[in-house]
Amino acid sequence: MTGTEAGLRFQVLGSVAVRSAAGPVRLPGTVARRVLTLLMLSPGEVLSTPRLVKAAWGPCCPATASNQVRKAIAQLRHAIPGAGAHLLTDGPNYRLNVSAVESDLVEFNQRRLHIRRLAERGVSEGQRIQELQAALSLFRGQVAADIVDGDDLESGPIRAAARVVEERRLAVQKELIALRLRTSPPALVIEDLRYLVAQHPLAEDLRAQLMLALSLSGRQADALAEYAEIRTLLRDELGIDPNHSLAQVHEAVLCGDAHTYLRAGASPRDYERPVITDIDTGGWHVALRVREAPRRPVCTLPHGPADFVGRREEVHTLLRTARAGSRGPGPLLICVDGMGGVGKTALALHTAHQLVQDFPDGQFYVDLRAFSPSERPCEPAEVLQVLLRSLGGEAQRIPADPDSQVAMWRARLADSKVLLLLDNAASEAQIVPLLPPGNGSLVLITSRRRLYGLDGTEPCPASPMSTGDSRELLERLLGERLEPRAAERLVAYCEGLPLALRLAAAKLRSRPTWTLSHLVERLADPRRRPAELQVGDRSVRSVLRLSFDAVTEAQRRALCVLALLPDADMGVYEAAALLDTGAVEAELLLEGLLDVNLLEQSHIGRYALHGLVAGVTTGTEEFEQLLRGGGRRSALHRLLAHHLAVTSRSCLLLGRPDDGGSAGAGAVPHLPEIGSRKEALEVCERGLPAMVETLRASGHEGAFLAAARLARNLRFVLAPEGGWEMRGGVEDAGASGSRNAYRRALLGLASACRGVGLLEHGATLTAAATSTAGPRGIRSTGGMA
Repeated sequence: MTGTEAGLRFQVLGSVAVRSAAGPVRLPGTVARRVLTLLMLSPGEVLSTPRLVKAAWGPCCPATASNQVRKAIAQLRHAIPGAGAHLLTDGPNYRLNVSAVESDLVEFNQRRLHIRRLAERGVSEGQRIQELQAALSLFRGQVAADIVDGDDLESGPIRAAARVVEERRLAVQKELIALRLRTSPPALVIEDLRYLVAQHPLAEDLRAQLMLALSLSGRQADALAEYAEIRTLLRDELGIDPNHSLAQVHEAVLCGDAHTYLRAGASPRDYERPVITDIDTGGWHVALRVREAPRRPVCTLPHGPADFVGRREEVHTLLRTARAGSRGPGPLLICVDGMGGVGKTALALHTAHQLVQDFPDGQFYVDLRAFSPSERPCEPAEVLQVLLRSLGGEAQRIPADPDSQVAMWRARLADSKVLLLLDNAASEAQIVPLLPPGNGSLVLITSRRRLYGLDGTEPCPASPMSTGDSRELLERLLGERLEPRAAERLVAYCEGLPLALRLAAAKLRSRPTWTLSHLVERLADPRRRPAELQVGDRSVRSVLRLSFDAVTEAQRRALCVLALLPDADMGVYEAAALLDTGAVEAELLLEGLLDVNLLEQSHIGRYALHGLVAGVTTGTEEFEQLLRGGGRRSALHRLLAHHLAVTSRSCLLLGRPDDGGSAGAGAVPHLPEIGSRKEALEVCERGLPAMVETLRASGHEGAFLAAARLARNLRFVLAPEGGWEMRGGVEDAGASGSRNAYRRALLGLASACRGVGLLEHGATLTAAATSTAGPRGIRSTGGMA
């Protein structure tokens, strides 16, 4: 089998990996990986054995180094299917023969040459931007990251070859930023420039671009501060002054003339020769006359996520809805809503890039910053300034009055068909002034809130990823470090949240000595899990905590109470008992939390916490106050009394003799209407998961007798034909036997659950029963307490 038939892909623009059609290839030991890395960094180049030896060991190599290199090549050919067609021997030397299809580095090099030819032919800047973004999307991180990070040799051949590739990458990044500065709002490139300047603090051209972007965004003081900083760095570290180009940018910023400077650096084909425009008393006045260039559509969309996986149904729905168009006089509005970290922006961007051709008059992106740490949400006037400048409007000609800005924005887009992506929106009021006119445009909105209040808004909820999509994403992120069993547990722990999966993978990459199994063990505690999923300043806790802090005090308290039983889904009446409110008040709280995507709803009338939201909630001061105030015990006792009243009523309707167990049901408020056998079965079936969780938690609070009665009722509901033992087994147990009665009742209910196929509930109840230590051993015979 050849490499092409095997679907091989040699990846070095990030962690070193080889993938085949069957998935990631497990590479041999350290020597083989280092040898392969240098070959991948030098595609098509003949490398001598001594050079490969130096890459593997440095100057201090063992006497058998040459033989070990040959052995490493043999191991690689054996481990990689079809590698014989690519790992070639040339006398005592070796080379890696790969095409752009088989190597991400070769593809990157070919794309660079293609971009150079496009520039020579004078193609549009928009097309060049797309090609540059496609080239950069091949990078998954630092070149040969896992090998270079572990390379102590500053002058080693691997590090030297990686530096060459990184320099080429930097050149592409600079070219892309230069084009984006001239074709899109400068504010959109500031973050990228700051990242590059931090990596290359002495690069004067990058600093010049950052100064221009800041000045053009109205931040002249920040631009001048950047000049002062690099001037000090150059003098202190190199003993030189800034070069002429940087000094010119500094002068342009001082004069408030950054826009003219940037345009003067544009392609000469946009300008005529200098011409005489008028005569002054002092002489001729010479100026540049700008040729009217053909108007190009503006695109300020960030590049889409390179590793986007899954979500086929949501993407299909978005594309179908977008292409169907608006049903009213205004633009089509689609709201992609979901909890923090669920991947709303990635989904919207992925879809937007597929819709570019459908909206030929422009594609715009704005982050409205509704949920951003240390930043306030954007005011519509701020956003309109950015949008109008992206259309070529000069800052001094944009009116200060918000209503006039709205009028100018709509006038500029009259009869246009544009796509506007409003990311991270806070409210409908933030969106209305930004809407383009007419019915040919599309507005894609992402938000943690359900913003369906605008007429004609089409909802597209972004749900947690499926288990299959989560596995696919994890495989793409981890490659050969994927351990199947540990991966299954990690997918379960992350519960379909792409942010959690990405942070878990990033943390594993930042800890070379860790295994996936070790990381998963650290995530086993649900309360510790959100904080453990953190890399740098990004964490699941910080993302979800923004949502927690944004809701009302009553909603925060409701989240804390619901987090007492994080694995249970709740109906309105159960939540009312747990929250100690009326049914109407409970439903308002639950629906409000559903609207901000802090609760999930798999069935009508049932509400549940996402596991990571529960984990974040239990780490808050509000939750600790609830525990310190005895709120857990009282809440669980109210819920237990509610379940006991509901099941006692149901048992009577299902034919169990009245043993007095429902006598106190009238004292329990807010019970659902149960008037028939059918209703009795339905209400118990819906509430069974919550009741099982209540039974499990009751053991920790010492509510043994009431829990035993509830378990006995549920056993009758599940298996009424098994007969009914009257109340004496529980009521006459006394204080000393209450724990044993609780255990026997749970074991009996577990047996009934297994009998009707509810194996998971049966396992939960058995575990709860066996973990409750009684004063003496209990021999389970399947009898009922």
